[in-house]
Amino acid sequence: YSDNYFCYKLRPKKADYFIPSNIKTTTTSGEFAIVLQGLIEMRDEFTFETIKLYRRLFPGAIIIVSTWDYTDPSIVRTLELLGCEVVLNKDIPVCGLGNVNYQICTSLAGLKRAKELGAEFALKNRSDLRVYREFAFEYLKSLVELNTISSSNVYGLKGRIITQAGNWGQMFNPMWLQDFLYFGYTDDLINLFDIPYDDRNIHCYRKDNFDTKRVLTGETLAKWPASEINITKRFIQKYHNSDLSLKDWWNFLGEYCYIVDSEDLLTLWNKYGLNDLGQFYCEYDGKHNYRDPFRHISSSDFINIMNHKYIYEEWMENEKANYTIE
Repeated sequence: YSDNYFCYKLRPKKADYFIPSNIKTTTTSGEFAIVLQGLIEMRDEFTFETIKLYRRLFPGAIIIVSTWDYTDPSIVRTLELLGCEVVLNKDIPVCGLGNVNYQICTSLAGLKRAKELGAEFALKNRSDLRVYREFAFEYLKSLVELNTISSSNVYGLKGRIITQAGNWGQMFNPMWLQDFLYFGYTDDLINLFDIPYDDRNIHCYRKDNFDTKRVLTGETLAKWPASEINITKRFIQKYHNSDLSLKDWWNFLGEYCYIVDSEDLLTLWNKYGLNDLGQFYCEYDGKHNYRDPFRHISSSDFINIMNHKYIYEEWMENEKANYTIE
């Protein structure tokens, strides 16, 4: 007996299981590019199957795979046979803290290729992450079109940058935009990733900290910072001081970004423990997840922040120090 209801989700491994709705859309061929970036995930031929699925979900999309020039030639050939544009990047000597430079390199190269091919919008997508939602592009594009921003903004953005809700402590940690995927105008995503590399050569900053203290805090993640914070921070730093208070960050988030839930896109991240995605995506309340469930920013939380429904208080500035990952 349990005090809880148990739910589960099935996600097909193979693209062959997809049954299209046959609803037509106004999307034009080549309007949208998907940039799959990073190492090719070969478990269950995950990246290959993702491409096959995307061919069915987004029939007019340009699919670009931005990976490394040491990739097995047979894998590259398979990607080409699947109809992908393949961008092979030279390995870089300094990985950056938490391998952030690898993400910057492959994302920027893929997005630049998307622009060359004429795509107005782009989705930057980890190669080990998959979107299952049909019409996800139309949904994301509609969010950008419905939630416009000032054309004279200091960042030179055409529209909002959309990300998926994170799996940890976004609510009280400034500049935490989850880096699983980004969607927006192609020019805006190029702007986001056209940033300096991190000069540190540290692959796994978490392991060293776990070995000594057995715990990570939100404060530590902000100080180093974690890759997803690092990218946002370096982008903002191109235009002004990036040491934003939480209040400043909420204002930036509400004006220039948009956060959707994993369920909105039916995403699957083929990494770490997948058995309890509800906890991983912070879908549980405080009893089942962290002490304070509102350390996570869901799509509904984001809308409340955008519309100034949450009252900012000074105690929130230091809340990240109380957030721990054990």
